[in-house]
Amino acid sequence: MQKHFKSLLRLAVFALLAGCAANPITGRSQFMVVPERMAIGESAAAYNAMMGELGKKRKIETDGERTQKVREITDRLIAQAVRFRPDSANWNWEVQVINDPKTVNAFCMAGGKMAIYSGMWEKLKATDDEIANVMGHEIGHALANHTQERMSIAYGTGIGTQIAAIALGARDQTAALMQQAAVLAIALPNSRESESEADQIGIELAARAGYDPKAAVTLWEKMSKLGEGGPPEFLSTHPSPENRAARLKELGERVQPLYVAVKSGAPVEAPKFLNAREASNERVVTKPGEITREEYAKRQADDTLTFLAEPYERFKSAAAVFDCRVQCGFSYARKKGDWKALHDKGAWRDLAVSVMQAGYLSDLSYFMLGEAARGLGLAEAASTYYQRALEAGKEYGCGSGGFSCEGFEVQRQAAAALSVFPTPK
Repeated sequence: MQKHFKSLLRLAVFALLAGCAANPITGRSQFMVVPERMAIGESAAAYNAMMGELGKKRKIETDGERTQKVREITDRLIAQAVRFRPDSANWNWEVQVINDPKTVNAFCMAGGKMAIYSGMWEKLKATDDEIANVMGHEIGHALANHTQERMSIAYGTGIGTQIAAIALGARDQTAALMQQAAVLAIALPNSRESESEADQIGIELAARAGYDPKAAVTLWEKMSKLGEGGPPEFLSTHPSPENRAARLKELGERVQPLYVAVKSGAPVEAPKFLNAREASNERVVTKPGEITREEYAKRQADDTLTFLAEPYERFKSAAAVFDCRVQCGFSYARKKGDWKALHDKGAWRDLAVSVMQAGYLSDLSYFMLGEAARGLGLAEAASTYYQRALEAGKEYGCGSGGFSCEGFEVQRQAAAALSVFPTPK
């Protein structure tokens, strides 16, 4: 018992020291002690158990117009999700409609396991555009690893509980703890920060899939009105940030041009992603001549998109100006070690996002933005950032304060790059 206690104690210490990871979509630092593969596996197990029980009670709508419409909507959303996370093409996506007219809720777990309750139609009279926005929001949670984050919090809390239990002579319950974490990840409320992230991701997914982003606002208004008689289940697990309606309206206006472009353009070829089971229990497979998931994912990996996040837009318009030194020092020290690798493999979007997230005033920061802008073909922005790198180097060189320049000769390379670019206006 003492040996196992020490093992758990080491695990707890490791969780505290190594439990931070950058969000693959937003870059936010998240507490992560549960590996993504494990989160996906445990989520699938919890999902299958849940759907199995509901199936026995005949609560799953296996066919019908509503089910087919949900599958059509989510397939279009998934095709857009893969453009931002090509690795998600390999998820075993699945969606079920749960026949529960009194419940207004929906979810998407790690690995793309989704469900929506019939109360969305029965109580809210939701339109296709509104369904697309709520499912886009749920997919946003999965893309941003929010299930994994909540599982990590539940599991991390459980480690401390388990250590105390073992100290009192209890048996090892690690496996059960992990299963409980997966279940809790469904039931626990999302943080307001996670909700804001999912709002931003979801509304853009919906717009790019050809669904009106204005519907996010109308859906929220319906939810709020319904909540006057007691909050619906959705609001219990999706707490509302203040001024949410105004925020959704602002996000909708930002992505409206994407929606208009899709509606006026030709349909984009995309595969079927859902492992949806028809009444015959046979999986939907790719038909001859259709593009496969693998082919589609490879195309997207060559030009992975970045969501219309405000910091990234500032970077592209050469509006990034840094003035943070003390508060941003830790973030800079942690992130800049990755910049050389991102630079060398030409991951320009990821590089720009990482630098913007650090927000640290140094010539290296501006030089990295210049390199990223140059790699993305943004000549004017590149020129501006190279010039700022030269100016910052007079007082805030990357070699000062005990930091390294990660192998770059920033001043020399920035000056050389400027010689082939026009002087910024």
